[in-house]
Amino acid sequence: MADVREERVAAAKARMLELGTKFIERSRGELATMRAGLARLRAGDAAALSEIRHFAHKMAGTGATLGFDAFGQRAARLEALIDAQPAGRVPDAEVQEKLAAHVAALESQLAADADARGAGPAPPAG
Repeated sequence: MADVREERVAAAKARMLELGTKFIERSRGELATMRAGLARLRAGDAAALSEIRHFAHKMAGTGATLGFDAFGQRAARLEALIDAQPAGRVPDAEVQEKLAAHVAALESQLAADADARGAGPAPPAG
């Protein structure tokens, strides 16, 4: 009986590790998309803010679910900053700087989380 339980616990831990690795990989891509969204925002595309918010919301929820607490909290702060902006308008330069700082903080946190879980650094871009 104890062996079956131990096997189930081991299988659950392995599955959570697998999901965490997939989350890191997916988040790396989504952060790159967020960076591109910031560039579109600077160019005057107000719709980019909604896209950035979408990814921040996903990262906050999934991060918290999978044990990436600090990352999830950072993503939630980014989402809250976006939610505080008037809908359909490009934020001013000061807010855009704050948005970029939040995205950079997410990238740093994800790198730290990846290192802590042995997922390694992101592959080189390009």
